[in-house]
Amino acid sequence: MKITEDNFIHELQRKNEDALEFVVKNYGGLLKAVIHRILFDYPEDAEECLYDVILKIWEHSNSYNGKGAFESWAAAIAKYAALDRLKALKRLEPMADIDELPIADTTGLTGNDLFDSFFTELISCLNEDDKSLFIRIFWQGESIDEAAKRLGKPKSVLYNRISRGKRKIIKLNSGYFRKEEKE
Repeated sequence: MKITEDNFIHELQRKNEDALEFVVKNYGGLLKAVIHRILFDYPEDAEECLYDVILKIWEHSNSYNGKGAFESWAAAIAKYAALDRLKALKRLEPMADIDELPIADTTGLTGNDLFDSFFTELISCLNEDDKSLFIRIFWQGESIDEAAKRLGKPKSVLYNRISRGKRKIIKLNSGYFRKEEKE
């Protein structure tokens, strides 16, 4: 039986391998684009994710109800599979806590100008809102509760912004930090 645009869904649901081949040929580029847009930093994992998505389409083809475009349904599967993979990869990456990282020795240097310029240089990679948040919390000593009240935002939002900011600072200013070797 020849697989066409009109019958591939029915044949896919009947587990006809020719229909799966049709899906790969006609929708593989879309699936790959969706996955690579999310996993651009992980090309090997993006390729593996594509295979997983094709398998999911094969296994769950009966859940496609015909409402909406097939390509939208397949792209949604690709998107959520890639996001799940990205979350898993991010969990596996070792992260250093900025509070536990040693800072270069400043013995013999006095005056706030040094620390002021150091702190300003560290946070220069952040956007203006995050710079303001970091200055108020880490330099001026404002509490998270006070900042949340002042900004009218939940504390969880501020904790997320601070966490992302810390990671960005560590990543972009790695020259200031060094990991202590554990014995």
